[in-house]
Amino acid sequence: MGFISTILFAGGSICSVRISILISLLPIVFGGLGAKHLYDCPKQPIVPVYLLVGGVACLSLQIFPIIYCSQSDGKIILPCRILNFLLLVFCPLWFITGSIFVYMAYEPNYESRSSAEFCERILYQVAFWITNIIYISIPLMLLCHGFRMYFVNRTKKEFCLSTVS
Repeated sequence: MGFISTILFAGGSICSVRISILISLLPIVFGGLGAKHLYDCPKQPIVPVYLLVGGVACLSLQIFPIIYCSQSDGKIILPCRILNFLLLVFCPLWFITGSIFVYMAYEPNYESRSSAEFCERILYQVAFWITNIIYISIPLMLLCHGFRMYFVNRTKKEFCLSTVS
């Protein structure tokens, strides 16, 4: 049993590393897509800006602490904490604002570039589906976190009870 769990753990950790790398590259894709199609959505011009700014903000949250915040003594400097806090406040607000504009423009015209209802298909669909995925994943992550906390606390209590008796 130990050998099988070791293999599953190793495979799971390799898979989680790959998924983490892919997820960390998504802000680059979103920012690039927003920048490339910045003027390709007359129905809702904020949609490409939503992707561009969201991609840059998320990428900043990933890169900034590594480059600027790391010091040789391990202490985090105050400007770094302030900027990180501001980004952590900005990202959810930007996500909610952007999702309003994405949903307001629902089902633009993908065919006629001269139409006022036009929006580039790939741009709009990426913005729409990433917004949906985030709204779906938030409750799932909260649920998983709740289950994990419940079982961790339950295991600790059972361990304490079994050692006392």
